[in-house]
Amino acid sequence: MIDVQVVAQRSFIDGAWRIPRERLGVLCDPNTGAVRAPQLAASLADVDDVIRAANDLYTSDGLDGMGAGRRASVLSVWADQLDAHAEQIAQQDAISTGNPLQSTRTVSSFLGDRVRSLAQHSVGLGQDSTLEAGGRIVRLLNRPLGPTLVLAPWNAPTFVAVAKVAAAIGAASPVILKPSEWAPSGPQLAFELLQAVLEDAGFPPATAQLVHGGAVVGAALTQDHRIGAITFTGGLTAGRAVAHAAAETLAVIQLELGSNNPVIVLPDADLRHTARELLAGVTRLNGQWCEAPGKVLVMQQQHDDLVDALRAEIVRLRLGHCLEETTQLGPLAYERHRTRLESQLANYAAAGAQIHREATLPALDGWFFSPAIVTGLDASEAVDEMFGPALTVHGVDSVDTAIVAANQPGVGLDGYVFGRDESNAVQVGSRIRAGEIRINGTHMADLADGSAQTFWGTTGVGGHGPEHGVAFSQGRRIVGVDSAAHPI
Repeated sequence: MIDVQVVAQRSFIDGAWRIPRERLGVLCDPNTGAVRAPQLAASLADVDDVIRAANDLYTSDGLDGMGAGRRASVLSVWADQLDAHAEQIAQQDAISTGNPLQSTRTVSSFLGDRVRSLAQHSVGLGQDSTLEAGGRIVRLLNRPLGPTLVLAPWNAPTFVAVAKVAAAIGAASPVILKPSEWAPSGPQLAFELLQAVLEDAGFPPATAQLVHGGAVVGAALTQDHRIGAITFTGGLTAGRAVAHAAAETLAVIQLELGSNNPVIVLPDADLRHTARELLAGVTRLNGQWCEAPGKVLVMQQQHDDLVDALRAEIVRLRLGHCLEETTQLGPLAYERHRTRLESQLANYAAAGAQIHREATLPALDGWFFSPAIVTGLDASEAVDEMFGPALTVHGVDSVDTAIVAANQPGVGLDGYVFGRDESNAVQVGSRIRAGEIRINGTHMADLADGSAQTFWGTTGVGGHGPEHGVAFSQGRRIVGVDSAAHPI
Protein backbone atom coordinates (compact mmCIF):
# COMPACT_ATOMS: atom_id res chain seq x y z
CA MET A 1 0.00 0.00 0.00
CA ILE A 2 1.14 3.56 -0.68
CA ASP A 3 2.82 5.36 2.21
CA VAL A 4 1.60 8.95 2.06
CA GLN A 5 3.98 11.34 3.77
CA VAL A 6 2.65 14.20 5.88
CA VAL A 7 2.78 17.62 4.26
CA ALA A 8 3.82 20.00 7.02
CA GLN A 9 1.45 22.92 7.55
CA ARG A 10 2.99 26.32 6.94
CA SER A 11 1.45 29.66 6.11
CA PHE A 12 2.70 32.00 3.41
CA ILE A 13 2.35 35.61 4.51
CA ASP A 14 3.70 38.68 2.73
CA GLY A 15 6.41 36.80 0.90
CA ALA A 16 7.61 34.54 3.72
CA TRP A 17 6.74 31.10 5.06
CA ARG A 18 5.65 30.93 8.70
CA ILE A 19 4.98 27.89 10.86
CA PRO A 20 1.56 28.22 12.56
CA ARG A 21 2.03 28.43 16.32
CA GLU A 22 -1.46 27.67 17.62
CA ARG A 23 -2.53 24.03 18.08
CA LEU A 24 -6.17 23.09 17.52
CA GLY A 25 -5.94 19.33 17.92
CA VAL A 26 -4.65 16.46 15.82
CA LEU A 27 -5.15 15.17 12.29
CA CYS A 28 -5.76 11.42 12.15
CA ASP A 29 -5.62 8.74 9.51
CA PRO A 30 -9.35 8.18 8.85
CA ASN A 31 -8.65 4.52 8.03
CA THR A 32 -7.11 3.65 11.39
CA GLY A 33 -7.64 6.56 13.75
CA ALA A 34 -3.88 6.88 14.22
CA VAL A 35 -2.57 10.41 14.75
CA ARG A 36 -0.70 11.70 11.69
CA ALA A 37 0.08 15.33 12.54
CA PRO A 38 -0.85 18.25 14.78
CA GLN A 39 -3.71 20.43 13.58
CA LEU A 40 -2.28 23.96 13.49
CA ALA A 41 -3.60 27.50 13.24
CA ALA A 42 -2.08 30.90 12.58
CA SER A 43 -2.12 33.61 15.23
CA LEU A 44 -4.33 36.68 15.00
CA ALA A 45 -1.18 38.71 14.38
CA ASP A 46 -0.53 36.52 11.33
CA VAL A 47 -4.09 37.16 10.16
CA ASP A 48 -3.61 40.92 10.39
CA ASP A 49 -0.34 40.67 8.47
CA VAL A 50 -1.88 38.63 5.67
CA ILE A 51 -4.79 41.06 5.23
CA ARG A 52 -2.53 44.10 5.37
CA ALA A 53 -0.25 42.69 2.67
CA ALA A 54 -3.20 41.84 0.41
CA ASN A 55 -4.76 45.25 0.89
CA ASP A 56 -1.48 47.07 0.22
CA LEU A 57 -1.12 45.20 -3.07
CA TYR A 58 -4.73 45.93 -4.00
CA THR A 59 -4.51 49.67 -3.30
CA SER A 60 -1.29 49.91 -5.30
CA ASP A 61 -2.95 48.35 -8.37
CA GLY A 62 0.19 46.24 -8.66
CA LEU A 63 -1.61 43.07 -9.71
CA ASP A 64 -4.25 44.74 -11.87
CA GLY A 65 -1.57 46.65 -13.74
CA MET A 66 0.18 43.44 -14.83
CA GLY A 67 -2.56 42.75 -17.35
CA ALA A 68 -4.89 39.82 -17.92
CA GLY A 69 -2.56 38.16 -20.43
CA ARG A 70 0.34 37.97 -18.01
CA ARG A 71 -1.88 36.68 -15.21
CA ALA A 72 -3.33 34.05 -17.53
CA SER A 73 0.16 33.01 -18.56
CA VAL A 74 1.27 32.37 -14.99
CA LEU A 75 -1.92 30.45 -14.32
CA SER A 76 -1.17 28.25 -17.32
CA VAL A 77 2.25 27.43 -15.90
CA TRP A 78 0.61 26.56 -12.58
CA ALA A 79 -1.81 24.30 -14.46
CA ASP A 80 1.13 22.39 -15.93
CA GLN A 81 2.58 21.95 -12.45
CA LEU A 82 -0.74 20.67 -11.14
CA ASP A 83 -0.82 18.10 -13.95
CA ALA A 84 2.69 16.97 -13.07
CA HIS A 85 1.82 16.59 -9.37
CA ALA A 86 -1.71 15.23 -9.72
CA GLU A 87 -0.85 11.88 -8.14
CA GLN A 88 0.70 13.46 -5.03
CA ILE A 89 -2.31 15.75 -4.64
CA ALA A 90 -4.68 12.79 -5.05
CA GLN A 91 -2.87 10.87 -2.32
CA GLN A 92 -2.98 13.82 0.08
CA ASP A 93 -6.68 14.39 -0.52
CA ALA A 94 -7.42 10.69 -0.04
CA ILE A 95 -5.64 10.43 3.31
CA SER A 96 -7.21 13.72 4.48
CA THR A 97 -10.82 12.93 3.53
CA GLY A 98 -11.05 9.14 3.42
CA ASN A 99 -12.18 9.34 -0.20
CA PRO A 100 -10.97 6.37 -2.26
CA LEU A 101 -7.77 7.03 -4.16
CA GLN A 102 -9.46 6.14 -7.46
CA SER A 103 -11.89 9.05 -6.83
CA THR A 104 -9.32 11.61 -5.74
CA ARG A 105 -7.19 10.71 -8.77
CA THR A 106 -10.08 11.52 -11.06
CA VAL A 107 -10.71 14.85 -9.36
CA SER A 108 -7.04 15.84 -9.27
CA SER A 109 -6.75 15.08 -12.97
CA PHE A 110 -9.19 17.93 -13.60
CA LEU A 111 -7.13 20.57 -11.78
CA GLY A 112 -4.89 21.68 -14.64
CA ASP A 113 -7.72 22.01 -17.15
CA ARG A 114 -9.87 23.86 -14.63
CA VAL A 115 -7.14 26.45 -14.13
CA ARG A 116 -6.55 26.78 -17.89
CA SER A 117 -10.25 27.38 -18.42
CA LEU A 118 -10.29 30.12 -15.80
CA ALA A 119 -7.18 31.68 -17.32
CA GLN A 120 -8.87 31.81 -20.73
CA HIS A 121 -11.98 33.29 -19.21
CA SER A 122 -10.03 36.06 -17.51
CA VAL A 123 -8.48 37.04 -20.83
CA GLY A 124 -11.87 36.90 -22.52
CA LEU A 125 -13.36 39.27 -19.98
CA GLY A 126 -10.73 41.87 -20.74
CA GLN A 127 -10.22 45.01 -18.71
CA ASP A 128 -11.74 47.78 -20.85
CA SER A 129 -14.45 48.02 -23.48
CA THR A 130 -16.13 51.00 -25.13
CA LEU A 131 -19.90 51.27 -25.06
CA GLU A 132 -22.08 52.85 -27.73
CA ALA A 133 -23.20 56.20 -26.33
CA GLY A 134 -24.13 58.51 -29.23
CA GLY A 135 -20.66 59.90 -29.73
CA ARG A 136 -19.85 60.31 -26.05
CA ILE A 137 -16.95 58.40 -24.48
CA VAL A 138 -18.22 55.64 -22.21
CA ARG A 139 -15.97 52.81 -21.12
CA LEU A 140 -16.79 49.69 -19.22
CA LEU A 141 -13.94 48.82 -16.88
CA ASN A 142 -13.53 45.38 -15.33
CA ARG A 143 -11.70 45.87 -12.05
CA PRO A 144 -11.05 43.71 -8.99
CA LEU A 145 -13.29 44.25 -5.97
CA GLY A 146 -10.50 43.95 -3.44
CA PRO A 147 -8.64 41.27 -1.51
CA THR A 148 -10.48 37.98 -1.99
CA LEU A 149 -10.82 35.42 0.79
CA VAL A 150 -11.19 31.77 -0.20
CA LEU A 151 -12.53 29.52 2.57
CA ALA A 152 -12.09 26.00 1.20
CA PRO A 153 -14.01 22.90 2.36
CA TRP A 154 -12.68 19.55 3.58
CA ASN A 155 -14.64 17.23 1.28
CA ALA A 156 -13.04 18.26 -2.03
CA PRO A 157 -10.32 20.40 -0.52
CA THR A 158 -7.84 20.93 -3.34
CA PHE A 159 -10.19 21.18 -6.31
CA VAL A 160 -12.30 23.92 -4.72
CA ALA A 161 -9.27 25.79 -3.39
CA VAL A 162 -7.43 25.69 -6.72
CA ALA A 163 -10.42 26.79 -8.79
CA LYS A 164 -11.25 29.74 -6.55
CA VAL A 165 -7.66 30.89 -6.17
CA ALA A 166 -7.19 30.77 -9.94
CA ALA A 167 -10.37 32.78 -10.51
CA ALA A 168 -9.21 35.46 -8.08
CA ILE A 169 -5.77 35.79 -9.64
CA GLY A 170 -7.30 35.92 -13.11
CA ALA A 171 -9.47 38.80 -11.93
CA ALA A 172 -6.43 40.63 -10.46
CA SER A 173 -7.64 40.24 -6.89
CA PRO A 174 -4.97 39.50 -4.28
CA VAL A 175 -6.16 36.23 -2.80
CA ILE A 176 -5.98 34.73 0.68
CA LEU A 177 -6.58 30.99 0.94
CA LYS A 178 -7.64 29.38 4.20
CA PRO A 179 -7.97 25.62 3.75
CA SER A 180 -10.22 23.60 6.01
CA GLU A 181 -8.47 22.74 9.25
CA TRP A 182 -9.54 19.12 8.60
CA ALA A 183 -7.90 18.78 5.18
CA PRO A 184 -4.99 21.19 4.79
CA SER A 185 -2.47 18.96 3.00
CA GLY A 186 -3.70 18.94 -0.62
CA PRO A 187 -4.28 22.71 -0.73
CA GLN A 188 -0.89 23.22 0.91
CA LEU A 189 0.84 21.22 -1.81
CA ALA A 190 -1.05 22.97 -4.62
CA PHE A 191 -0.30 26.37 -3.10
CA GLU A 192 3.41 25.62 -2.80
CA LEU A 193 3.44 24.88 -6.54
CA LEU A 194 1.64 28.16 -7.21
CA GLN A 195 3.96 30.22 -5.07
CA ALA A 196 7.04 28.89 -6.85
CA VAL A 197 5.48 29.77 -10.21
CA LEU A 198 4.53 33.27 -9.07
CA GLU A 199 8.00 33.92 -7.69
CA ASP A 200 9.69 32.76 -10.89
CA ALA A 201 7.39 35.04 -12.90
CA GLY A 202 8.16 38.09 -10.78
CA PHE A 203 4.68 38.53 -9.33
CA PRO A 204 4.25 40.50 -6.08
CA PRO A 205 4.58 38.36 -2.93
CA ALA A 206 1.03 39.15 -1.79
CA THR A 207 -0.55 37.95 -5.04
CA ALA A 208 -1.52 34.75 -3.24
CA GLN A 209 -1.20 34.04 0.47
CA LEU A 210 -2.00 31.02 2.60
CA VAL A 211 -3.10 30.96 6.21
CA HIS A 212 -4.17 27.96 8.31
CA GLY A 213 -6.73 27.82 11.08
CA GLY A 214 -10.22 27.03 12.27
CA ALA A 215 -13.22 29.11 13.29
CA VAL A 216 -11.22 31.79 15.12
CA VAL A 217 -8.99 32.49 12.12
CA GLY A 218 -11.96 32.29 9.77
CA ALA A 219 -13.92 34.81 11.82
CA ALA A 220 -11.00 37.24 11.99
CA LEU A 221 -10.62 37.09 8.22
CA THR A 222 -14.30 37.46 7.35
CA GLN A 223 -14.91 40.32 9.78
CA ASP A 224 -12.12 42.55 8.47
CA HIS A 225 -13.33 45.55 6.45
CA ARG A 226 -10.33 45.29 4.10
CA ILE A 227 -11.61 42.04 2.60
CA GLY A 228 -13.50 42.90 -0.58
CA ALA A 229 -14.92 39.51 -1.55
CA ILE A 230 -15.49 36.21 0.26
CA THR A 231 -16.14 32.82 -1.30
CA PHE A 232 -17.09 29.95 0.98
CA THR A 233 -18.05 26.32 0.43
CA GLY A 234 -19.30 24.48 3.49
CA GLY A 235 -22.22 23.93 5.86
CA LEU A 236 -25.25 26.11 6.44
CA THR A 237 -24.34 27.16 9.99
CA ALA A 238 -20.86 28.34 9.01
CA GLY A 239 -22.27 29.92 5.86
CA ARG A 240 -24.67 32.00 7.90
CA ALA A 241 -21.78 33.16 10.08
CA VAL A 242 -19.86 34.23 6.97
CA ALA A 243 -22.94 36.04 5.66
CA HIS A 244 -23.42 37.88 8.95
CA ALA A 245 -19.79 39.00 8.92
CA ALA A 246 -20.03 40.12 5.31
CA ALA A 247 -23.21 42.07 6.09
CA GLU A 248 -21.24 44.21 8.54
CA THR A 249 -18.49 45.07 6.03
CA LEU A 250 -20.65 44.77 2.89
CA ALA A 251 -18.09 42.47 1.32
CA VAL A 252 -19.35 40.63 -1.76
CA ILE A 253 -20.03 36.99 -0.95
CA GLN A 254 -20.41 33.74 -2.86
CA LEU A 255 -21.65 30.85 -0.74
CA GLU A 256 -22.23 27.20 -1.61
CA LEU A 257 -23.92 25.50 1.32
CA GLY A 258 -25.70 22.26 2.07
CA SER A 259 -28.75 20.74 0.37
CA ASN A 260 -30.82 17.63 0.99
CA ASN A 261 -31.11 17.01 -2.73
CA PRO A 262 -34.42 15.43 -3.79
CA VAL A 263 -34.87 12.54 -6.19
CA ILE A 264 -38.15 11.87 -8.03
CA VAL A 265 -38.55 8.33 -9.35
CA LEU A 266 -41.27 8.33 -12.00
CA PRO A 267 -43.63 5.37 -12.53
CA ASP A 268 -41.84 4.34 -15.75
CA ALA A 269 -38.35 4.37 -14.21
CA ASP A 270 -35.99 1.42 -14.55
CA LEU A 271 -35.64 0.61 -10.85
CA ARG A 272 -32.43 -1.38 -11.18
CA HIS A 273 -30.74 1.45 -13.10
CA THR A 274 -32.15 3.95 -10.61
CA ALA A 275 -30.79 2.02 -7.63
CA ARG A 276 -27.37 1.65 -9.26
CA GLU A 277 -27.13 5.36 -10.02
CA LEU A 278 -28.44 6.45 -6.63
CA LEU A 279 -25.92 4.32 -4.82
CA ALA A 280 -23.12 5.63 -7.05
CA GLY A 281 -24.20 9.20 -6.31
CA VAL A 282 -24.60 8.79 -2.57
CA THR A 283 -21.23 7.06 -2.18
CA ARG A 284 -19.25 9.38 -4.46
CA LEU A 285 -16.69 11.18 -2.25
CA ASN A 286 -17.98 8.78 0.43
CA GLY A 287 -21.29 10.63 0.35
CA GLN A 288 -19.44 13.75 1.51
CA TRP A 289 -20.64 15.62 -1.56
CA CYS A 290 -23.01 18.59 -1.38
CA GLU A 291 -24.72 17.59 -4.63
CA ALA A 292 -25.31 13.96 -3.68
CA PRO A 293 -28.85 12.55 -3.81
CA GLY A 294 -30.54 12.60 -0.43
CA LYS A 295 -34.35 12.40 -0.27
CA VAL A 296 -35.84 9.82 -2.66
CA LEU A 297 -39.51 10.18 -3.63
CA VAL A 298 -40.95 7.11 -5.33
CA MET A 299 -44.46 5.97 -6.16
CA GLN A 300 -45.89 4.02 -3.26
CA GLN A 301 -46.38 0.85 -5.30
CA GLN A 302 -42.68 0.87 -6.30
CA HIS A 303 -41.28 1.78 -2.89
CA ASP A 304 -40.41 -1.70 -1.64
CA ASP A 305 -38.95 -2.81 -4.97
CA LEU A 306 -36.64 0.22 -5.06
CA VAL A 307 -35.53 -0.32 -1.46
CA ASP A 308 -34.76 -3.96 -2.25
CA ALA A 309 -32.76 -2.92 -5.32
CA LEU A 310 -30.79 -0.39 -3.27
CA ARG A 311 -29.99 -2.95 -0.59
CA ALA A 312 -28.80 -5.40 -3.22
CA GLU A 313 -26.45 -2.78 -4.65
CA ILE A 314 -25.03 -1.97 -1.21
CA VAL A 315 -24.08 -5.58 -0.61
CA ARG A 316 -21.79 -5.42 -3.65
CA LEU A 317 -19.89 -2.35 -2.43
CA ARG A 318 -16.21 -2.79 -1.60
CA LEU A 319 -15.48 -0.90 1.63
CA GLY A 320 -11.86 -0.56 2.63
CA HIS A 321 -8.76 1.50 3.20
CA CYS A 322 -8.93 4.62 1.05
CA LEU A 323 -5.47 3.96 -0.44
CA GLU A 324 -6.35 0.45 -1.62
CA GLU A 325 -6.80 0.42 -5.39
CA THR A 326 -9.98 -1.67 -5.25
CA THR A 327 -11.80 0.35 -2.58
CA GLN A 328 -15.11 1.88 -3.67
CA LEU A 329 -16.07 3.41 -0.32
CA GLY A 330 -13.59 4.57 2.27
CA PRO A 331 -13.99 5.97 5.78
CA LEU A 332 -15.55 9.30 6.64
CA ALA A 333 -13.13 12.20 6.97
CA TYR A 334 -12.96 12.55 10.74
CA GLU A 335 -14.47 11.03 13.86
CA ARG A 336 -16.76 13.91 14.83
CA HIS A 337 -18.43 13.77 11.42
CA ARG A 338 -19.14 10.05 11.81
CA THR A 339 -20.52 10.63 15.30
CA ARG A 340 -22.87 13.31 13.98
CA LEU A 341 -24.12 11.10 11.17
CA GLU A 342 -24.72 8.10 13.47
CA SER A 343 -26.62 10.42 15.83
CA GLN A 344 -28.81 11.61 12.96
CA LEU A 345 -29.68 8.01 12.09
CA ALA A 346 -30.45 7.29 15.75
CA ASN A 347 -32.84 10.24 15.82
CA TYR A 348 -34.61 8.94 12.72
CA ALA A 349 -34.90 5.49 14.30
CA ALA A 350 -36.36 7.04 17.46
CA ALA A 351 -38.96 8.74 15.27
CA GLY A 352 -40.04 5.34 13.94
CA ALA A 353 -37.85 4.91 10.87
CA GLN A 354 -36.34 1.63 9.77
CA ILE A 355 -32.59 1.76 9.11
CA HIS A 356 -31.31 -0.74 6.53
CA ARG A 357 -27.53 -1.33 6.59
CA GLU A 358 -26.19 -4.20 4.53
CA ALA A 359 -22.47 -3.53 4.04
CA THR A 360 -19.64 -5.34 5.79
CA LEU A 361 -17.16 -2.99 7.41
CA PRO A 362 -13.42 -3.64 7.11
CA ALA A 363 -11.40 -4.80 10.10
CA LEU A 364 -9.92 -1.35 10.67
CA ASP A 365 -10.34 1.11 13.55
CA GLY A 366 -10.99 4.22 11.47
CA TRP A 367 -14.09 6.28 10.82
CA PHE A 368 -15.98 3.74 8.68
CA PHE A 369 -19.72 4.10 8.23
CA SER A 370 -22.02 1.42 6.88
CA PRO A 371 -24.21 2.93 4.12
CA ALA A 372 -27.80 3.37 5.25
CA ILE A 373 -31.23 3.32 3.61
CA VAL A 374 -33.83 5.01 5.83
CA THR A 375 -37.50 4.15 5.32
CA GLY A 376 -40.73 4.75 7.22
CA LEU A 377 -40.47 8.55 7.53
CA ASP A 378 -42.75 11.13 6.01
CA ALA A 379 -40.88 13.25 3.49
CA SER A 380 -41.50 16.33 5.65
CA GLU A 381 -39.41 14.72 8.41
CA ALA A 382 -36.31 14.42 6.19
CA VAL A 383 -35.24 18.03 5.86
CA ASP A 384 -31.61 17.99 6.95
CA GLU A 385 -28.79 16.96 4.64
CA MET A 386 -26.96 13.90 5.99
CA PHE A 387 -23.70 14.43 4.06
CA GLY A 388 -22.68 10.81 4.05
CA PRO A 389 -23.55 7.50 2.34
CA ALA A 390 -27.20 7.50 3.40
CA LEU A 391 -30.56 7.97 1.65
CA THR A 392 -34.09 8.43 2.92
CA VAL A 393 -36.78 6.79 0.75
CA HIS A 394 -40.41 7.94 0.84
CA GLY A 395 -43.49 6.55 -0.88
CA VAL A 396 -45.75 9.13 -2.55
CA ASP A 397 -49.11 8.81 -4.30
CA SER A 398 -48.46 10.97 -7.38
CA VAL A 399 -45.86 12.93 -9.30
CA ASP A 400 -47.45 16.18 -8.14
CA THR A 401 -47.10 15.07 -4.53
CA ALA A 402 -43.45 14.22 -5.20
CA ILE A 403 -42.78 17.68 -6.63
CA VAL A 404 -44.33 19.35 -3.58
CA ALA A 405 -42.16 17.19 -1.31
CA ALA A 406 -39.08 17.89 -3.46
CA ASN A 407 -39.55 21.64 -3.02
CA GLN A 408 -39.72 21.61 0.76
CA PRO A 409 -37.17 23.64 2.78
CA GLY A 410 -33.55 22.50 2.79
CA VAL A 411 -33.18 21.97 -0.96
CA GLY A 412 -32.01 24.11 -3.87
CA LEU A 413 -28.61 22.92 -5.03
CA ASP A 414 -29.31 19.76 -7.07
CA GLY A 415 -32.19 17.50 -7.93
CA TYR A 416 -32.64 14.20 -9.75
CA VAL A 417 -35.37 12.62 -11.86
CA PHE A 418 -35.48 9.03 -13.13
CA GLY A 419 -37.80 7.87 -15.89
CA ARG A 420 -37.64 6.10 -19.24
CA ASP A 421 -39.49 8.93 -21.01
CA GLU A 422 -36.68 11.49 -20.97
CA SER A 423 -38.82 14.35 -22.31
CA ASN A 424 -41.33 13.84 -19.54
CA ALA A 425 -38.54 13.51 -16.97
CA VAL A 426 -37.03 16.81 -18.13
CA GLN A 427 -40.44 18.46 -17.78
CA VAL A 428 -40.81 17.13 -14.23
CA GLY A 429 -37.26 18.23 -13.45
CA SER A 430 -38.00 21.78 -14.57
CA ARG A 431 -40.49 22.05 -11.71
CA ILE A 432 -37.87 21.33 -9.03
CA ARG A 433 -36.53 24.52 -7.45
CA ALA A 434 -32.82 23.70 -7.62
CA GLY A 435 -29.85 24.96 -9.58
CA GLU A 436 -29.19 21.76 -11.50
CA ILE A 437 -31.44 18.78 -12.15
CA ARG A 438 -29.98 15.57 -13.55
CA ILE A 439 -32.04 13.08 -15.49
CA ASN A 440 -31.25 9.35 -15.11
CA GLY A 441 -27.75 9.93 -13.71
CA THR A 442 -25.82 11.13 -10.65
CA HIS A 443 -22.46 12.12 -12.14
CA MET A 444 -20.38 14.99 -10.80
CA ALA A 445 -19.34 16.63 -14.10
CA ASP A 446 -21.35 19.59 -15.38
CA LEU A 447 -24.05 18.63 -17.85
CA ALA A 448 -22.67 20.84 -20.61
CA ASP A 449 -20.34 23.77 -21.20
CA GLY A 450 -21.86 26.82 -19.58
CA SER A 451 -24.24 24.75 -17.45
CA ALA A 452 -22.85 25.63 -14.02
CA GLN A 453 -25.84 26.24 -11.77
CA THR A 454 -26.88 28.97 -9.42
CA PHE A 455 -27.91 28.29 -5.84
CA TRP A 456 -31.50 28.44 -4.61
CA GLY A 457 -33.02 28.91 -1.17
CA THR A 458 -30.71 28.18 1.74
CA THR A 459 -28.16 26.39 -0.46
CA GLY A 460 -26.12 29.50 -1.09
CA VAL A 461 -25.64 32.85 -2.76
CA GLY A 462 -24.44 33.24 -6.34
CA GLY A 463 -23.40 30.24 -8.36
CA HIS A 464 -20.56 28.33 -10.00
CA GLY A 465 -20.33 30.34 -13.20
CA PRO A 466 -17.93 33.30 -13.45
CA GLU A 467 -20.81 35.72 -13.98
CA HIS A 468 -22.09 34.87 -10.49
CA GLY A 469 -18.89 35.64 -8.62
CA VAL A 470 -19.85 39.26 -8.03
CA ALA A 471 -23.58 39.78 -8.34
CA PHE A 472 -26.53 38.40 -10.18
CA SER A 473 -30.09 39.48 -10.80
CA GLN A 474 -31.76 36.16 -11.47
CA GLY A 475 -31.17 32.46 -10.93
CA ARG A 476 -30.96 29.75 -13.53
CA ARG A 477 -32.21 26.21 -13.61
CA ILE A 478 -30.33 23.72 -15.71
CA VAL A 479 -32.13 20.50 -16.57
CA GLY A 480 -30.41 17.88 -18.65
CA VAL A 481 -30.01 14.20 -19.35
CA ASP A 482 -27.02 12.90 -17.39
CA SER A 483 -25.12 10.73 -19.84
CA ALA A 484 -23.11 7.73 -18.73
CA ALA A 485 -20.27 9.19 -20.80
CA HIS A 486 -19.35 11.37 -17.83
CA PRO A 487 -16.07 10.22 -16.23
CA ILE A 488 -17.43 10.52 -12.67
